[in-house]
Amino acid sequence: MKAHSLAISALIALSPSFASAADQCLANAYTQAQMNQCSATSFEAADRELNRVYKEIRRLYKDDPALLKQLKKAQLAWIKLRDADLLLEYPELNDPQGAGSAFGMCIGMFKTQQTLQRVEFLKRWLKGSEEGDVCAGSQKFEFDLHGG
Repeated sequence: MKAHSLAISALIALSPSFASAADQCLANAYTQAQMNQCSATSFEAADRELNRVYKEIRRLYKDDPALLKQLKKAQLAWIKLRDADLLLEYPELNDPQGAGSAFGMCIGMFKTQQTLQRVEFLKRWLKGSEEGDVCAGSQKFEFDLHGG
């Protein structure tokens, strides 16, 4: 359960709403199968948020085809990195039978944590940068995204 506590702490730091939902689910989970389901549900919610943010970036930057092309390329590369990191963290993924009943929960928590970190990174393109930020890169200015 130590790993579970650390993972929940990481989720709280990244997104209190996701952590709250995970805590509520886990508070009602009495079996490992239920805890595994809570972890899977948390990942599904994080993945939905990632897809929402990705689509919103595509909408806001529809006039920048070079950015959209790079966004897609970066997102596909991130998915490969996330999956490679998962195998690094849990090499027994290739033999889940030998991993134990909590393995599904651990995988779900890992993928949720990685996904929420990616969401926070991508939200920079939704927030925009301050005018005059010479290191803003491809981010639009806040004023251009949100007016006023």
